[in-house]
Amino acid sequence: MRTNPHSLRLAIGILLLTSVPPTVASGQFYHVTLGVAGGLTVPTGNSTTPIQTGFNGQAYVLVRLLPFLPVLRFNLGYSRYSFKDALDSATGAGYNGKSRQVLSGLGELSLPLFKIGPVRPYVLAGLGAFNVRTSADSAAVGKTQTSFNFGIDGGGGLSLALGRFSAFAEGRVQNVYTKAGGFIKSAKQIQAVPVSFGLAVGLF
Repeated sequence: MRTNPHSLRLAIGILLLTSVPPTVASGQFYHVTLGVAGGLTVPTGNSTTPIQTGFNGQAYVLVRLLPFLPVLRFNLGYSRYSFKDALDSATGAGYNGKSRQVLSGLGELSLPLFKIGPVRPYVLAGLGAFNVRTSADSAAVGKTQTSFNFGIDGGGGLSLALGRFSAFAEGRVQNVYTKAGGFIKSAKQIQAVPVSFGLAVGLF
């Protein structure tokens, strides 16, 4: 019984393709990825009211349309940090327990850069809405202010591919714009940087 050479090559090709893990055969390309992360909000020392180390968390969805296009990232974030004891510049009253909470919803573009084995650095930038709640207790009266504003977000990180999963670390800077202007006027006024560590999983 003679074997058709074309059929033999086709069978070998199918066998090789099906024996390679899907993440390798597809170049670890997923159209939709889910991720979660958490970490510390680290003060930079530029604040006139010294910030104490806080914490942050986020959950996001990555949507990759084509391999050569930037990745769409839709991000929900939360951060909280406290200030050291401070004085109100207007009243001179002392404030203890001053803190700020920020809840954000962002639409971003994430751009993967060069690849070194399973490690790939990336940069991201986007814009969205921020709900900022600042609380302070003075010797005379408690004071809480809440505002809803738009702002921009940017940063970068490193991603480590682990098959369908990936681990990552990233740092970000967020500038919220109020009626008085942005929280950050220049790089020297960056008060804190959220540093996060997380895991992501490719769905399909």
